[in-house]
Amino acid sequence: MSRKIQSENQGRMEKPSEGLIPRIAARLSEWRSRIDELNVSLASRAIPDERRARVSELSLQEKAARAGQLKSGSDPDKAGLSD
Repeated sequence: MSRKIQSENQGRMEKPSEGLIPRIAARLSEWRSRIDELNVSLASRAIPDERRARVSELSLQEKAARAGQLKSGSDPDKAGLSD
């Protein structure tokens, strides 16, 4: 095969592939978003209603405690708030 034909064939392959990568990346991003939404939905269903309110309350209390600790400059680990 001559170099000219090889060059033309290579050019034909490169042009379609140039637009292919961004489309694949966009599609992958869409799928990740859908999977994240599904994961949140499944997690929400896994927590019984009576626990959900308590978990939310505890989460808010922990965030408030951390915000207070960070404002005063003390270490959250010393306050017993570390994981």
